[in-house]
Amino acid sequence: MIVDGYSTGAFLPPAFARLGVDVVHVYSSAQPMSTMLQPDADAYRGQLYCPDATAFGTTVEALRTLGPVAVLAGQEPGVPLADALSEALGLATNGTHLSAARRDKYEMIEALRRAGVRCADQYKGSDPQALADWAERTGGGYPVVVKPLSSASTDHVYRCHDAAEVLAAARAVLGSTDIFDRPNSEALVQSFLEGTEYIVDTVSVAGQRYVCGVWEYEKEILPNGRNIYDLDVLLDPDDGPVPALVAYVDTVLQALGIEHGPAHAEVIMTPHGPTLVEIGARLNGNMNPGFHDVCTGANQADLTALAYTRPSEFTRRYAGLVYSRRAAAAVHSTRTGLSGLVESVDREAVARIEALPSVHLVGVKLGPGKRISPTADLLTSPLRIFLTADGMEQVRADRDAVQDLKDGVYRVAQDQRRPSVLLLGPDKYVMQACLRGGVDAVVAWGAAGYDHGLAEVPEGLTVLLVDDHKSPEAVLTALHRAGLGEHPFDAVHTSDEWALVTAGMLATQLGCRAIDPVTAAYFRDKSLQKRAVAAAGIPAARVTVIDDVHDVSGVAWEYDRAVLKPVAGAATARTAVVDGPEALRALSRRYRAERTAQRTFVLEEYIGGEEWIADGFLHDGELLFLAVGRYGAPCLTMIDEQTPLWMRHFDPKDEAWAYDRAEPVVRRSLEALGLRDGVFHMELFHDPGTGGLTFSECAARRGGALIHEQIQAKFGVHLGEAALMSALGRTPRAEVEVRPGVFGTSYLKGRAGIMFGCPSPAELRALPGVEFARVEFPAGERFLGDIDNTNHRVGQVLVSAADEERLEARFAEVGAWFEERLVIAPQGLTGREIRAWGRALRPEADFRDPLWP
Repeated sequence: MIVDGYSTGAFLPPAFARLGVDVVHVYSSAQPMSTMLQPDADAYRGQLYCPDATAFGTTVEALRTLGPVAVLAGQEPGVPLADALSEALGLATNGTHLSAARRDKYEMIEALRRAGVRCADQYKGSDPQALADWAERTGGGYPVVVKPLSSASTDHVYRCHDAAEVLAAARAVLGSTDIFDRPNSEALVQSFLEGTEYIVDTVSVAGQRYVCGVWEYEKEILPNGRNIYDLDVLLDPDDGPVPALVAYVDTVLQALGIEHGPAHAEVIMTPHGPTLVEIGARLNGNMNPGFHDVCTGANQADLTALAYTRPSEFTRRYAGLVYSRRAAAAVHSTRTGLSGLVESVDREAVARIEALPSVHLVGVKLGPGKRISPTADLLTSPLRIFLTADGMEQVRADRDAVQDLKDGVYRVAQDQRRPSVLLLGPDKYVMQACLRGGVDAVVAWGAAGYDHGLAEVPEGLTVLLVDDHKSPEAVLTALHRAGLGEHPFDAVHTSDEWALVTAGMLATQLGCRAIDPVTAAYFRDKSLQKRAVAAAGIPAARVTVIDDVHDVSGVAWEYDRAVLKPVAGAATARTAVVDGPEALRALSRRYRAERTAQRTFVLEEYIGGEEWIADGFLHDGELLFLAVGRYGAPCLTMIDEQTPLWMRHFDPKDEAWAYDRAEPVVRRSLEALGLRDGVFHMELFHDPGTGGLTFSECAARRGGALIHEQIQAKFGVHLGEAALMSALGRTPRAEVEVRPGVFGTSYLKGRAGIMFGCPSPAELRALPGVEFARVEFPAGERFLGDIDNTNHRVGQVLVSAADEERLEARFAEVGAWFEERLVIAPQGLTGREIRAWGRALRPEADFRDPLWP
């Protein structure tokens, strides 16, 4: 009886058949798990379903009538049910006492701890903040690992370097289902085990085990914290680490009660000795019987069948022994950058790989109709190649040769259906690109943005009204209410700074493309950004994290001057220069009195000089377009002086020096932050005296204000289209047509009071040099006079001129013209004074209290 014979569990029925034993399949779920390679129904005498306690009794009786010789798990989810059925039927069993510890990774490590076996420190929970707090205070230092409790194949496994990364990773895990279609209600954070990782595979009878193979992982850690496996290399039993690994795994098997059947352990050789990552009471997922017979003389599937059906023979031939290495061998998991629908498999391309001298077998993991996506973990590796030869030199040479052949295996076609994206918040230029490019879009429109009324969603796109488009819960529940919970989205995209992590989390749940949640965290958290770029050798301000700005009593002052800002803010809101501890305490008292919702702030070393901007986009890690520019004055200076913010981009030919200085810094910063696809808006500080650049911050979305319009006017590049293409995994167009002259954006100021009217965009565009205008503040609302952030404005204009001097002059002319025609009721006046203002505003009208004629 094989429970959940998915994946390599498919090798068990023929192994038992070779010993003359029939097999029956038992599903532990009401429906087969769609995420797994399905069992071959023809290999089994029959199929049973035992999804719950109600069905357990009838399943036991049905199996008892067949006179079973064994019950075992074919794949990870079947372990608890196999333990329970074998125990109830009185067969060889690992029992139910420690069954949970053989599936739940937290219980697994705690069982080792109780048995005195070396293991990781850990904590589990459903609260991301509690997981982050544990990592910060009691985790024994960074990095740490965050992962689901009961998944496999590196699914949602993150390597985290600080609390913010842990927070983002925990949210990503808790917002997802595991590879067995089960929701992750808790996440696990563990101390990081430094060292080389190994596989130890065994088969046991009554506690006497045979070691089928020990393999060394060769892998790489991506910037998003995920593992990319490259080679599993078979070791000789006499190689240095093997005896210690085997001895350690013996203690693990005993501690977890694995006395019967197969086990697949992953162990890291740390400076303190072997330490378990995890173990499964099932076959190795990379096991292939023919391949293992060649390189080790036996295979785990046949050994398992022998252990259960002929235990005495197994004990006589294998108990207590270790495999022999008959040939050099490795298993290679390939990577791909392909994205789309598999149209067909090119058998000639497969044959070219098979013809390589050491290739034993090419495992083609995807068939026609399956979706292929860029490799991000072991699950998204599209080929598994088994290699064996007399020596590892040939194996490695063929592994290298595979790199030129692998992407020819799959013919990838665009879906017959139109591409579909979920947009978090309306971005008019991304929506325009959807309509132009034939892309369907569902726009999750938050209540606050909808009520603001400036944005409009064009006909042809679907509107999904939600309470808050930044909330995964609000968006996900709204999708299901609208019948879109299973809609095949290709991507989730947002241009909203505050929804970036949400986009990554939702994409994980929806099974589509988006920025990785951990990478998104780097583009939200100002402290993470600066630490990452500084670690890459890029100049950046020193930074101190203030956990609660309402209480700064424990904050050490380390700067001559500093900037206080929210750790994940935008538009310079609540951002201020502080000159010393007393100024910091004064702001803290003010924020406490205002009961600010944002409590986590950062204190950054003040960096002087010019404030530059860098806008552009990447594809597959390559910088395709870059526009470098500057603010008229640093943003904080404009706020302090209450002057309108303005900016312009440099001409790449006439001002090539600026690009020469900025491009290397921009490239290295993006690489350090882990962004490989999408648009970005970066801010840098330029020292005119030295020419040096210091990193300020970066957003993984297009810049605000009129950045899009300014770039389209100067360079002919459509950032909305670039963002959409990047989200879909396509290469954005970078066809640059530089217009001569200078193009810049300036804000249109208001005055304190209720706005009654102002010039229209069309009237503004009629002025000399004005190329584009937008009025954002609605008539009838009260305008606050003091500029306290870079979003404080009535409107904006895009102006062109021959040079910067004329540009500034035109900004002043347009601003003055607009100011003269701005109609705002002044504040703080008596009724008599307001009436006098009204008479001056409309001298032709008489609003005095009239007498009856």
